[in-house]
Amino acid sequence: MRHRSLAGPLLLIVIGALFLTHNLRPELELFRLVAVYWPFLLIAWGLIRLLEVLARALRGRPIPASSITAGEVVLIIVISLGGSVMYAAHRYGPHLPHVRIGPLGPRALEILGERFEYPISEQAPAPGVKRIVLEIPRGSVRVTGGDGQEIRVAGQKAVRAFSQADADEVNSGTPFEIRLEGDRALVRLSPDRARHWRLVSAEVEITAPRAVSIEAKGGHAEIEVNGIAGGVDIEGAGGSVRLKEIGGDVRVHSIGSELVWVADAKGSLEIEGRGENIELENVAGEVTIRGRYPGALEFRNLARPLRFESRQTELTMAALPGEISMDLGHFRARDCVGPIRFKTRSRDVRFERFTNALELETERGDVELDPGRLPLAKMEVRARAGNIELVLPAGATFELEARAEHGEVQNEFGPELKSGSEGRASSLKGGVGQGPLLKLTTHRGQVEVRKAGLAETRL
Repeated sequence: MRHRSLAGPLLLIVIGALFLTHNLRPELELFRLVAVYWPFLLIAWGLIRLLEVLARALRGRPIPASSITAGEVVLIIVISLGGSVMYAAHRYGPHLPHVRIGPLGPRALEILGERFEYPISEQAPAPGVKRIVLEIPRGSVRVTGGDGQEIRVAGQKAVRAFSQADADEVNSGTPFEIRLEGDRALVRLSPDRARHWRLVSAEVEITAPRAVSIEAKGGHAEIEVNGIAGGVDIEGAGGSVRLKEIGGDVRVHSIGSELVWVADAKGSLEIEGRGENIELENVAGEVTIRGRYPGALEFRNLARPLRFESRQTELTMAALPGEISMDLGHFRARDCVGPIRFKTRSRDVRFERFTNALELETERGDVELDPGRLPLAKMEVRARAGNIELVLPAGATFELEARAEHGEVQNEFGPELKSGSEGRASSLKGGVGQGPLLKLTTHRGQVEVRKAGLAETRL
């Protein structure tokens, strides 16, 4: 009798559950979940087949020479290819070339054609202009503040087509223009008269009066703004954003930006949406970041409060004269001004040289705390699964309450701290002088408290 595997039926149950979830909760990002976590299907499948083989062996039944059929091999290849394509679409989708089937039928696949270039050179007086609006959906835009009272644009337009005649037609239907509307100047690559405007991009450098504000709307163009005294508002950015020496408030709403880089900004900064990497340096105003940014995040010298919110992490602090480095697996902060509140799901965390109160909570990951300065700040640290290490400087005054629910506590600070145990739990209590309460709790892991300098002595 041929042995039947449970892997196939269980796989059908999982796929059916995913479709049912999509029907009942369409607001969930089901595509993103499947694109990122599809390898778990193969892992679960392999575990089921392994358990089936072990069960047969324990019962004394013969083990088949091959536990995977030819049909299952084909299905594994299909799942792997499909999952890889879904992840590529999720990871790089905003940057993939656009292919459109239009009224011209097969000829609309002009993404396969040649690149034809046309020069751009425009200028307009702007003595009363306070705001410049950019509508350039594809390509790159660089705006530089100057001392003159005019707007100058120089660069080139690129059209992809099969022939020069087709490119000329698209070029004539997508004029580049500067339109003055009261105190607003509209600088755009006009798409309204073109049938194939998605095949057009522009690479331009714009010189504008320094006192203006900049607005950019949508598209996948890379945007760079330097030396503008007004604010910057970018809505729906799909390309990289680079901003330097901005005098007003900055707002960036990204829809897949590979990088948002802001340096030397005097106003407040707000970043929201989804993207990859963020780099901030020398921001004088309050900083707020909301959304999904799983890449590398680097923050340095933020003079006002910082607030970061995502599905995985929540962070608030009063100021950051030092730096923060964060990615999917690690978080490191140095020279922070509290009160600090940090909550994350799965990261190794390290705080160095921080002041005022610290409240920290993590579900998975190790925590290292090195205040490095006196007086100590009040601390409340909770880890669900991970070790906690606290390094206290010599001369510190404090009260300590440390507990490992399923682990050990290690005391290298000295006899001032007393160890205890209760069942599987270990504790460490004590203190020196009159100081803040340091409360450390881990459910699965160990707690280590040591004095600064002892690690070097051990080495």
